[in-house]
Amino acid sequence: MELFEDVTELKELMDKLILQTLELVEEDVTLKINIEKLTNEGALLMAKTRYSQGPKTVSVSQLPGESDDGPEFNALKITVRSENDLGTSEFELEKSAVNKESNHIDPINWFGILVPQSLKTARERYEKALELVIESANVEQKLQKNYQLYEKLKSIKVTFENTEE
Repeated sequence: MELFEDVTELKELMDKLILQTLELVEEDVTLKINIEKLTNEGALLMAKTRYSQGPKTVSVSQLPGESDDGPEFNALKITVRSENDLGTSEFELEKSAVNKESNHIDPINWFGILVPQSLKTARERYEKALELVIESANVEQKLQKNYQLYEKLKSIKVTFENTEE
């Protein structure tokens, strides 16, 4: 066990790892609470828009359906998994540029040219929630790595204690 001079050093490292894990758990809970707040705000803002504009103005009937001969949809934001410098993977939100030649129509304009501010704000809330979901996924990745490292350290500790006896 050349990595550690004694079991005390190993225990200190395990304690630091547990503290870091608790901080990550707190961060993850905070992110999930914020995601919930943002999605609830977005839903309420959409309901407000529907109430103020009338049920026929903001409804499913405004959405292009499968039978429409409109253009196909391309995702403007996708989730990408990449490797960082430490060899662990992280999620990122990759934004694609809008192709001007494809006659791209902003989906918010399906509901009219002059859309209410509440609908624009709802979209902003959902976009922010999406960013927080990516952040939360990265925190969960770190938690998983901490758990794996803790299990390795625990097995080293058991081996270390068995060799001292």
